[in-house]
Amino acid sequence: MSPVVERDIMHIGRVMRATVVQCAPEMMLVEYWRNRLNTRLETPCLTEHQRNTLLEFVHELNEIERGINIKSAQRISRREAHEALESL
Repeated sequence: MSPVVERDIMHIGRVMRATVVQCAPEMMLVEYWRNRLNTRLETPCLTEHQRNTLLEFVHELNEIERGINIKSAQRISRREAHEALESL
């Protein structure tokens, strides 16, 4: 087990949630973290625990992205509704 890989996985776990949730979704941070996770998943000689941890992060990132998309869709719907009312 490589200490560099282990530290990187811990870093991803700590920082990914904070940056994606707290920053504006328009910054495409979801794609950045998805690329980081996919790159780390391709690392040779990952332990089963490391691979499972990374897969959990991928699942969590998918859930965060789904939540961001739902919020964005709701904002758009409200704006469109407001514009439709103004046009009457």
